[in-house]
Amino acid sequence: MPIQNIIFDMGQVLLDYCPERYTKAFLPDSAGTDDCHLVTHVLFGGKTWQQLDAGQITETEAIHTLLPQLPPHLRRPARELFYGWQSYIRPIPETNELALELHRAGYKIYILSNTGVRLHVYSFRIPAFQIMDGAVYSADVQRVKPDPAIYQTLLFRYSLQAEECFFIDDNPDNIAAAKALGLQTHCFQHGYRALETDLHRAGVQWKEQ
Repeated sequence: MPIQNIIFDMGQVLLDYCPERYTKAFLPDSAGTDDCHLVTHVLFGGKTWQQLDAGQITETEAIHTLLPQLPPHLRRPARELFYGWQSYIRPIPETNELALELHRAGYKIYILSNTGVRLHVYSFRIPAFQIMDGAVYSADVQRVKPDPAIYQTLLFRYSLQAEECFFIDDNPDNIAAAKALGLQTHCFQHGYRALETDLHRAGVQWKEQ
């Protein structure tokens, strides 16, 4: 069956997700490399962040867990970082433009992303959001990729057939889970041209090809 639906991941596909850059923007100039690494790891790299993505805890609960793990002089900037990092996200121009082109060509465009509720604060910064036909976010459904249930939620919610979907993600485990359900896929790790090639191979056509 021909591809009718293109499903995008968000971080590292539609936007440049870079916790280290966010941390540097919020820490004082006097902060050293060790401080930056510590704050980045504590806020973005541990179980608490994963629980946020899974919708298992609130942001208030998370910050009460995270701040005691940091020395006192880093707690205030870490709090500001926790609530403000999304101000520094950068859309990836090529993939956002691709989403717009595919939409103009008649394809349905969806997002399937592991993300916390803060997504609803910064989604307007991502150009492709203006043309999305639907989305499923992990925190909202309390399932995270590569759990098959989150893919099935997207398919069921929008009455999609797996074999008519092309899924783009940067995580090989997420790609493997999608393949197991019958979706065509591309692991976005080698740039826009590789993605374009795989879309063409799957029979996806748009006027800018």
